[in-house]
Amino acid sequence: MNLTALTTPAQIVQQGILDSLACAPLLPRTAGRIIDIGSGSGFPAVPLALVRPEIEFTLVEPSRKKVTFLRHVIRTLKLRFVQVRPSRVEALLGEAAMSESFDIALARAVAPLPEIGRMVLPFLRPGGMFLAQTGPAEHVQNAINDLAECGFEVTEVRPIVDMGQGWEKSV
Repeated sequence: MNLTALTTPAQIVQQGILDSLACAPLLPRTAGRIIDIGSGSGFPAVPLALVRPEIEFTLVEPSRKKVTFLRHVIRTLKLRFVQVRPSRVEALLGEAAMSESFDIALARAVAPLPEIGRMVLPFLRPGGMFLAQTGPAEHVQNAINDLAECGFEVTEVRPIVDMGQGWEKSV
């Protein structure tokens, strides 16, 4: 269906599922609502919803093909607290029910980090968390600087070793 750039089973497991699950230990026990901007093929939200089924996930995705796929996955896996919003994130900014109503925001490879940081900020409750997966470790300091400029405070950086590539990424 051409939903992701990941093409081999090993890439899907390593760079899709395992990278997504690297965020799981960072989810607070009290997390109630998570928004995933540009959900695409469901990474990282779907793997996280599988390990934390009590959390309400809202997946925002404008592509009809990807929305159809996500709805199929949600039905098939019986993910009761996962919903898909078939929309561009900009269209949701004015909705009162969406404004400052999420504990955590996720976004993976949607746009440059400063741009996505500015997009997710209006959806987060005061004290909310943006889990930003930055890619190769050499880009971490730039990501930290970019997020600080958007109004975020970086509280933790966790390197993740990618067993298939031998380089580090950070969450």
